[in-house]
Order: sequence, then structure tokens, then C-alpha cells
Amino acid sequence: MKSAWKTYDLSKTRNSSLIGAIGEVFAWKYLQRNRIFAYKIGAWYPFATYPFHRGGLKYELRGLSKEQIEYLKEMWLHGPVRFDFVGIRRKWSWKKRDYVITPYLIEVKTTGPRGERKDLHELMKGRIPQRIEKAKAVGFKVLLVVVKLLDNWKYAITSREL
Repeated sequence: MKSAWKTYDLSKTRNSSLIGAIGEVFAWKYLQRNRIFAYKIGAWYPFATYPFHRGGLKYELRGLSKEQIEYLKEMWLHGPVRFDFVGIRRKWSWKKRDYVITPYLIEVKTTGPRGERKDLHELMKGRIPQRIEKAKAVGFKVLLVVVKLLDNWKYAITSREL
């Protein structure tokens, strides 16, 4: 069987899962460049995933407190998962002679070149305020990463703490 090349225009696709997956890959790389080591919440190749599937007490991610681990377990087991990544930023402190750990819960939103998502920060606050407040209460910083896919293999990316 002979196959011919077929061209697809991603800017016109209605497949939001595909656009979201592409945005998550770009966001993951962006987070790495900003020294936030992110793990996908839920299984999805090609990311390192947070170990929910292991069960038992193996939910630890070095640097998370017991309350944070319990929050992640509860979120995973008893409700919709509203965040895409859990992340850790480790920064050496000469004063403390140890690493200072900053845990993050990260939501990624992606838009195409023609689609605008205006005031996404307010949209997120209105949509999941309880999740954000509870995450902050247990010590997470909540980060919104917005990826805009542009023409010709380019993209713009920004982040904002909620």
C-alpha cells in the first residue's frame, strides 16, 4: 500500500485534547527551564508522572509535606483532577545550608493563533476557587501557565501565580 503525505492545519482543528497536549509539552519544557521539576498528575506519556498508581504510602515526592501528599491523594481519589502538574523547585540556601523547597500545583491552558482566552486568570479563579484556596492552605503555590500556539512552529508562553 502506497501512502501519500497528508497536510493538517492545527490552527483550524477542533480537537481541544490535541491542542491541550501540545501545550502541556511546551509548558513542561518551560517549567524545566525555570527550574520547576514537574510531574504529570495522572498517567500520560512522555512525562514523568506522579506515582498515584503505586498505592500504599508511596505517594512521596521529595520535598512535599504529609498534608500536601494527603491533599494530592484526596484530589486524585475523590474528585476531578483540576491541575495538570505537581512541581517542585529546589533552591540552595547558604543561610540554612540546605535546599529550600517550593511545591507547585500547575494548570496549563492552551490556545491557537486565532483563539484568544481573555482574562484567563479571572476565569480560573471563578472556576476552581475552593481548589486554589485549599491548595494554598496546605502550602502549594498555584501556577497558571498559558501557551499560545502561533504560526510557523512558534509559540508564546507565560505564567502567573494565582
